[in-house]
Amino acid sequence: MKDVQNNQMIKALADSITEYIIEPGDILYVSIKSMNAEVNALFNPESNMENNSGNSFQRFTTPQGAYLYGYEVDDKGNLTLPILGDIPVAGHPNSSIEQIVQKYADEYLKEAIVKVKLLNYKVTITGEVKNPGVYYNYNNNFTVLEALAMANGNTDYANITNIMVIRPQPNGQKAMILDLSSSDSWLKEGFYLHPNDYIFVEPDNHKNFQLNAQAYSMIISSASLLLAVIGLLK
Repeated sequence: MKDVQNNQMIKALADSITEYIIEPGDILYVSIKSMNAEVNALFNPESNMENNSGNSFQRFTTPQGAYLYGYEVDDKGNLTLPILGDIPVAGHPNSSIEQIVQKYADEYLKEAIVKVKLLNYKVTITGEVKNPGVYYNYNNNFTVLEALAMANGNTDYANITNIMVIRPQPNGQKAMILDLSSSDSWLKEGFYLHPNDYIFVEPDNHKNFQLNAQAYSMIISSASLLLAVIGLLK
């Protein structure tokens, strides 16, 4: 962000615009604890797992664990929980789901404490980054800069003025181009990531030239060494 000055306030989009909206098919981690031990065992089976294995949290931080132990939002947009029944959550911001479930829990349970997290918040980052791959996020907001940091940053050949974010849509794929050399990128929709986004860091136009130059340099060095050896043999 070469245009940023010292002590400058960088404009950004509001959370209400950038925050992810829960959709059918999303998988949520739900923990509800109360004064009732039986209820706790019903809503928190991982507590028993922890006593046996000590790694209950890890069961939710893998795709297999999320699928097996998380709660999936059904086609009607409902989160179905024991005792509480169907809770409409689709169409609401990710950060508000915990409050919604808390209201339902307060109707049936005494002094209940609710925790809800989105488990399928993953992004795929490829191209000119040091560690391309699939990365998971457990915060309500997630930016391209954070994704790049997870991938250990961009390579020396990255073109940071042309980073593409591809977002799945009901009718196709939406492509958004970001220029990270400008602070205006904070005002772009694609700067704030959503689950299942793809980030492609394009290579610089001079990458092939630089790679070829290195190869030519090695060839010339090898040839020079060979001629020197031949000269000594003579």
